[in-house]
Amino acid sequence: MRDNKVLRILICVIAVVFVAHQVYSSAYKPITTASAQYHTAVEGFQINGIIIREEKIITSNTTGTLHFTLADGERVAKDGVIANIYSNSEASVTVNRIEQLKERIADIEQIQGYNDVEAADINLANDKVNNSLNVLLRGIAAGDFSSVDSDSAELLTNISRRQMITGEQTDFSARLAELTAELESLNASLPQPIGNITTDTSGYFVSGVDGYENILSCENIDSITPEYLDKLTADTVADKTIGKIVSGYTWYIAAKVNISDSLKYKKGDKLKLKTTLKTTPELDVTVEKINTSKKDDTAVLIFSCTQMNSELASVRRGNMTIINNTYSGLKLPTKALRFQNEKTGVFVRSGMTLKFVGVNVLYRTDEYIICEQQVSNDEVLRLYDDVVVKGKRLYDGKIVD
Repeated sequence: MRDNKVLRILICVIAVVFVAHQVYSSAYKPITTASAQYHTAVEGFQINGIIIREEKIITSNTTGTLHFTLADGERVAKDGVIANIYSNSEASVTVNRIEQLKERIADIEQIQGYNDVEAADINLANDKVNNSLNVLLRGIAAGDFSSVDSDSAELLTNISRRQMITGEQTDFSARLAELTAELESLNASLPQPIGNITTDTSGYFVSGVDGYENILSCENIDSITPEYLDKLTADTVADKTIGKIVSGYTWYIAAKVNISDSLKYKKGDKLKLKTTLKTTPELDVTVEKINTSKKDDTAVLIFSCTQMNSELASVRRGNMTIINNTYSGLKLPTKALRFQNEKTGVFVRSGMTLKFVGVNVLYRTDEYIICEQQVSNDEVLRLYDDVVVKGKRLYDGKIVD
């Protein structure tokens, strides 16, 4: 009887120890890891630039409904039509629908001509659907409704292509006939415009006007001093303004800096600016002017640039970085760095063991490091390696759970 009681107590103790071990194991992680990712770091000088371009404001005193024939940021030739004028708003709505129908019909005709279904990549098709859906949702969430129509059309096109690949739908003839019939009906009912608006200057059409068009001039960059930028205010935009034309091959970026920072550069220096723009993450610029203040220790750096597109034609201000150096390699948290046997490296998890791998640090901040990506058969840090960020008593060959 006594033996049975001792046995029961022993079993209870073992059970408690086992449960405690499981709880401890789930709550305590002996190591924390991070994946080595490829990254390019920029070392440079931060500025806030204001853009100066040749801009001509377009106004219209005509009555009626305007329908722009150009997308925002689209290039237009001299004497090109910017907008048609209709007697009522319904005509403009009809024109918008006609343009949507033409795009949709073109998409379906392209899909119908896609016959190599067996060679199609269903994963790629799924990725395109997901990506176009994310673009649409992000635009709506950000309140940018200007591209909803084009983003929606892109999503529908990608869904249709996936349906073609999966066999859900292979014949779009009925839908094509329906859209074509609607297009013919709308074309027949559309009235002729009662007039149009043209431009006598070639360039990029931008519908937005911010009031700086007549204040900031490429011809007066000598006068853009720190005091000038401090007092810079926008003009009132006239009621009849419908947009502007951005012209010229050379435009400028002005940025107020400390005089000590301006001394790092001289007129004629060829530099690169990192931007936050999607279409032009980097700009090739030349230092054109360094205008100093007469009152304090500040200056204005003025860069010239010849790159231009629809996004650059629309933006006025932006945070930028004057690139001094770039470092490309494998990015890891700085705390992953270790020293062993007078060698700098990291611990990489390989299965259930750790191995110490030497690294060449190219760039370092308080938060992360950029390590050289080496191509070798030896033990080197590789892309997507599982690297220890946090752990105690680490050593080469240590077994971990």
